[in-house]
Amino acid sequence: MSEQKIITVSGKDAKGLRLTSKIFEEEVRGAAADADELILESFGQHNIGLRLGNVERPLTIRITGPAGQRVGCMSMAGSTIICEGSASDDVGYLNIGADIVVKGDATNGICNAMAGGRVMIGGSIGARGLTMTKWNPEYEKPEMWVLGSVGDTFAEFNCGGIAVVCGHEAKNPDNVLGYRPCVGMVGGQVFFRGKTDDSYSRNNAKLTKPTGSEWSWLMERLPGYLEAIGRPELLETLSNREEWNLLTAVTAQERALMFSGPMPMSEFAARVWNNGFGGGDPLRDLAPGLDRSVIGVVESGEMRRRRPWWVNRDSAAPCTYYCPMHIPTIDRLRLIREGRNDEAYEMLLRYTPLPASVCGTICPNLCIQNCSRKKVDHSIDVAVLGQAVHNVDPPKCKAATGQKVAIIGGGPAGMGAAWHLALAGIEAHIFERGQELGGKLAQTIPWERLSKAVWQMEVDRFRRNDLITVNLGVNMTREKMEELKAEYDYVIVAVGTHEPKTIPFTGHERVIPALDYLKAAKSDSPMETGKQVVIIGAGNVGCDVAAECYRLGAEEVTLVDIQKPLAFGKERDAAEALGATFKWPVMTKEVTEEGLITDKDELLPAQTVIISIGDVPSLPFLPESVEVLNIAGGSWIKTDDAGRTSDDKILAVGDVERPGLATNALGAAKRTAEYLAAVLGKKEWKPFAQKLIQYEALTIAHYDPAEEKGDTESQQAARCLSCGSCRDCHLCETICPTHAISRQEVVAAEPDGVNFEYVSDNSKCIACGFCADTCPCGIWTMRPY
Repeated sequence: MSEQKIITVSGKDAKGLRLTSKIFEEEVRGAAADADELILESFGQHNIGLRLGNVERPLTIRITGPAGQRVGCMSMAGSTIICEGSASDDVGYLNIGADIVVKGDATNGICNAMAGGRVMIGGSIGARGLTMTKWNPEYEKPEMWVLGSVGDTFAEFNCGGIAVVCGHEAKNPDNVLGYRPCVGMVGGQVFFRGKTDDSYSRNNAKLTKPTGSEWSWLMERLPGYLEAIGRPELLETLSNREEWNLLTAVTAQERALMFSGPMPMSEFAARVWNNGFGGGDPLRDLAPGLDRSVIGVVESGEMRRRRPWWVNRDSAAPCTYYCPMHIPTIDRLRLIREGRNDEAYEMLLRYTPLPASVCGTICPNLCIQNCSRKKVDHSIDVAVLGQAVHNVDPPKCKAATGQKVAIIGGGPAGMGAAWHLALAGIEAHIFERGQELGGKLAQTIPWERLSKAVWQMEVDRFRRNDLITVNLGVNMTREKMEELKAEYDYVIVAVGTHEPKTIPFTGHERVIPALDYLKAAKSDSPMETGKQVVIIGAGNVGCDVAAECYRLGAEEVTLVDIQKPLAFGKERDAAEALGATFKWPVMTKEVTEEGLITDKDELLPAQTVIISIGDVPSLPFLPESVEVLNIAGGSWIKTDDAGRTSDDKILAVGDVERPGLATNALGAAKRTAEYLAAVLGKKEWKPFAQKLIQYEALTIAHYDPAEEKGDTESQQAARCLSCGSCRDCHLCETICPTHAISRQEVVAAEPDGVNFEYVSDNSKCIACGFCADTCPCGIWTMRPY
């Protein structure tokens, strides 16, 4: 490693006369081109460190003499500026990434308009610190650290910077934040220790104690700050959590709720505008006789070309739209925000019997993949929400109707159909060939991915439903099928796909079907696995097989496919983390004792070869009255949008219709069960028909990006954008310039529904569109009148 080059630059010329700031800057810039570290003997020169250093070529600047204004102005990441004494105004002005250390005091305007980096003061600062500080979410938040106190008008119009005011050896121990801090602050936080005069702007900041994660943030960074200013001995003194408080910017929604309605223009004129100009306006002295009444050129009523419509819940949020079960996650999060957690859990269980094991564990979560929140920072974590419900009691069913439905198959589709029928008061009788419920969920998914304890809790909850009867070890035949048709109102086929596909290449008899291997792996008698394994088929099931192979002793696993592998998400990540490799395109020519031989005569050594190219239904019990489709090497039951088959008494759900995820099977089961409940109850069936809300309808500028996703339900609930569902934030009511919008109480259509609405007075509305432009949730829209 080459030796660091240090260059000293004096602020005086050869005659001992002080250099001007311009000349001194030119000499410093010239020296910086060759140096790794600069020592500057300054004499009050300004702009020291201006735009010097970068990430590619870091630079350290040490200032040993008196420093003038704007130390570290416009400095970039990679630059470290250390002032051994005190500094004048505007330290860190427009800083975009540098670390700036002032070991003494600094005066006014510290961190003005700073957008990145850290400014660390070893003393106190003057007025107007952290003013107009900005934050680009693509980068770290700018930070200001002050050992003592700050002056008046601190954090004015702060837009995202974080300040830490330690209150140690403060200039004003009775008021470490100065007079009127946080006026106009719209983002960021101020950690402070010590007394204040309580004059902070309550319209812009709220006073709290640091949470666990906020305290951890502070304690992780405090030692580095104290080391930088040369005061590491203060760590214990400053580490008493009870002494610290926190001011956090009030969000746009919270600010709107502070004012239940907008101030009328006449009141604004009397209270604010006229007083601001001594009882008049800026033109009063120039045109004292000018008529200042409102000019009636903006029309309301029938003269408008457009009018606002409050379209609450007309469109579906992406999480609901893309979920095969159409779970209204936004409603669940709303109930959690309102403190109605039990109602939120019950609502979720009315959509799925397996929220923890499927939604919370194995589902790739299409809802998360399409969540609007990811345009702000991170998607809502639905897995956190699903896992919270594993030990919740089942919801109450409607009174028994005396009707009953037979369900062939006890996998996720059969369990889902039984669950929803029972909730509707209809007896559900499951006939399962195996000795346990769950189908492939219980038989093939490794317990490392699906917690056995969580799964058993959900099965136990399912079986506590008095309207569900489970019959295990039942082999279905055509004769048994006819008996069920005669005895039950309807029969639902939900047997899934348990017959592996095969390819008739030479040596195919040596190949183990993935389904058989996985079932054996979860039993007491797993199959013998060689040290080298080749898996034909690189989908997610193939990845599960790879993980089980490693668990059972394999040392080298290769997945081959004729196309780019379809595996994705947690399954592929787990396989690759264990060492599995993927090869494509690969065609299998032959399987021998040595391994798999490709169509290019390449030998892939293997003692075990497993095929994972999918499974098809086994339907020998199906009566001839049910039409099937022969596609892709299998026979699939032909159904309509309700799951009905060509036989009036037989319906089909899940993989027997088409292969898919466990959530697809649960969604199909819910759809068909609700259809039967409507038919048996002589009511109209209404399938899910909401359109997807357009992302452009949301106003995401109201939401602050979060550094962390959050690991609690409450944190997820607070982050939800509530797409298409009014969050009752009052922003529309507040922003309307003519006071046309008002909130009204209504009787909720459903027990967990909303009990309010916003309406617009046509006689006052001027069709400005402010309500639609500001609505965070996309509720207001402008349409032709």
